[in-house]
Amino acid sequence: MSAKEKILTAAVGLLEEQGVDGLTTRAVCEAAGVTAPTLYHHFGDKNGLVRAIVNEGVAEFMAMKRALRVTNDPLADLRRGWDGWITFGLERPTLFRLMIEAARNDPTLAQASYEHMEENVVRLEATNGLNVELAVAVHAVWAAASGMQALFMQGLEPTKLKATSRFLFKALSEALVAKP
Repeated sequence: MSAKEKILTAAVGLLEEQGVDGLTTRAVCEAAGVTAPTLYHHFGDKNGLVRAIVNEGVAEFMAMKRALRVTNDPLADLRRGWDGWITFGLERPTLFRLMIEAARNDPTLAQASYEHMEENVVRLEATNGLNVELAVAVHAVWAAASGMQALFMQGLEPTKLKATSRFLFKALSEALVAKP
């Protein structure tokens, strides 16, 4: 493992164990077994390290989403993607919070996730038809997901977050999908 990988691994571990407050350059260097100049060489400063953690989190999140097998049921695929980000957020809450905050400042961080969701909605339109135009459907799904992220960021307890998520997805899918 390279020094850069050791630093990143140590930083993610500290983030998950101690939260953002535990993510000091001194603690990261100690956990990674490197000196401060090594950390600064690879990441510039703590902000650069946090950006690298966020980028790693986004890459892991998207790998999880892309690993979901595409089926002949785009609504089920959309649902699995929806549930997947809720699960990721609840399993890695500190990292997920950092990712959401970073995406607010740099929306390009969420672009791949948006495009993945959009692909499922396009498939949904082709397979089932939609009650609204495609662009409205895509924006509605993204807005609903953003609303769930807001509840996550406000600290809604996991059981209520999951229940709200199930209800919102059901209401959204019933409103979007054309009935035969």
